[in-house]
Amino acid sequence: MNDSANDLHKSTTTDAVSISVKSCSLEREEDVGILTKLGVCLVMFLIGLYTMMDSVLYVPIANEFSSLSRSEWIINGYLITTTALQPIYGKGSDILGRKPAIMLASSFLLVGSIISAVSQSMDLLIASRAIQGVGSAGLYTMINVVVADLFNERDRALFMGISSFIWGISSAGGIILGGTLVQLSTWRVAFWINVPICVIISLVIWRINQIPTVPGSVRDKVRRIDFGGSLLSLASIVLILLALSWGGRDYSWKSAAVLCSLAFGTALALLFVWYEHRIPVEPILPLQLLKTRNVALALVGHLFFGAITYAPVMFIPQWALVVKNTTPITSGLYTLPFTIPESFAAVIAGYWVTSSGRYRECVWLGSVFLLAGLTPLIMLDQGSGLGQIIGFQIIAGVGFGLCIQTLILTAQASSAGSEVASATATCLFMRSLGAIVVVAVLSSVNGNRLTAEFAKISNEYPRYRNDIQRISANQSLIHQLDLPPELFNMLVNAFMRGMRAAFIALIPFSAIFVLIAVAIKHVPLQQTKKT
Repeated sequence: MNDSANDLHKSTTTDAVSISVKSCSLEREEDVGILTKLGVCLVMFLIGLYTMMDSVLYVPIANEFSSLSRSEWIINGYLITTTALQPIYGKGSDILGRKPAIMLASSFLLVGSIISAVSQSMDLLIASRAIQGVGSAGLYTMINVVVADLFNERDRALFMGISSFIWGISSAGGIILGGTLVQLSTWRVAFWINVPICVIISLVIWRINQIPTVPGSVRDKVRRIDFGGSLLSLASIVLILLALSWGGRDYSWKSAAVLCSLAFGTALALLFVWYEHRIPVEPILPLQLLKTRNVALALVGHLFFGAITYAPVMFIPQWALVVKNTTPITSGLYTLPFTIPESFAAVIAGYWVTSSGRYRECVWLGSVFLLAGLTPLIMLDQGSGLGQIIGFQIIAGVGFGLCIQTLILTAQASSAGSEVASATATCLFMRSLGAIVVVAVLSSVNGNRLTAEFAKISNEYPRYRNDIQRISANQSLIHQLDLPPELFNMLVNAFMRGMRAAFIALIPFSAIFVLIAVAIKHVPLQQTKKT
């Protein structure tokens, strides 16, 4: 009798706790007002707009400066600073507060955009893109951290899906807008558009009162920031990236420049790990995160996820411009089958995770879709039909959408409340690092193949050696110069072979991501905010 009473009491207590937890969750959800949600969605929209608008500009910019061989540095200069500074924004916002971090990031993006718009040389443009990257590192990182601040894990999944949908739609709009500006005006206008975007983002964030603040003086807060770790991280990334970009194209893989860059870059990376473990009181990369299985898998997974999802956005517009002889606007449209399905898949994943509490299956399925959609890109050639191009990208886009937020949630669900910002920022850091690696590796593979192909063609058509050399620096000339049909076809095929080699090099990245996804274990999502 007493046992029955005890069981009844436990059951009643459990139900009461469950009701209390759900009530708390609902109260917290209601605390996040509609204006706050709309403000966060607006910021996400603007970030997606300017980020993807830039992705279709690098080839036309390089063509204008007759420096196609350095075109990837328009992207790399941006990605290096974005990647290196994302962790410091995450930890720095824990110290300084979210709003100051976002305002600082917006200022850097504003200054970098203005300098980019007025640049008259490739060197200045690359430098200004690096300044832009300092700003973008903070904006994209902090908006994801703010979402984690506002919602518990279970409710967060749905809002992350909705915000990803908005980001995907704005990305598609940014691609179209970037192509339109290049074709009808000038690429410089795209950078000028970032000026009002920065102002709007700053005003919106400043008006959101529910973003947490941090007490204390500015001087005390700055002293707690791990600047040493950031410098070591930046230096190691730059050196390793230089080696990957130079190898086999500008220098032999056995050359002193490549080997020394790799050696010093690796040494600085190891020094960074030792430094983070021993020196700073509040490191930008808390190494204890790596002791948790799901967090470690999510971090490594983001490295490969960033690589395989950035490659289509980079190479497909270039393929459309050269091989299909499309306009800049149309080249941007070629990526819509990748970005639009991503948006809808992200929302579906958000609803599924919120209703079921399960996220691991989304990552599993998404990784398989990415492998299935990206591998057939090696089949693209001059005769590829529109249906073939669209079909491959839809499959990959669905995989992208299923993973983009659930992979972050994988790390957040296994992190303590005080580590969520660092875990989020480090995931985004690894994603950007993956993008850097894939740009360097695939550009190197593509460039090496083109160099070999152009050398053969030049030997076969010595009279057109000068034209071939000009085309290698400005690919748009292939459709402008008066070339014999046989030579024209050989040059187009050379570009296609270079990009096919890059797509083949992408397959191992996709396969490894599937293996990482399969190793993730389920950790229940919390229905109250972690402290």
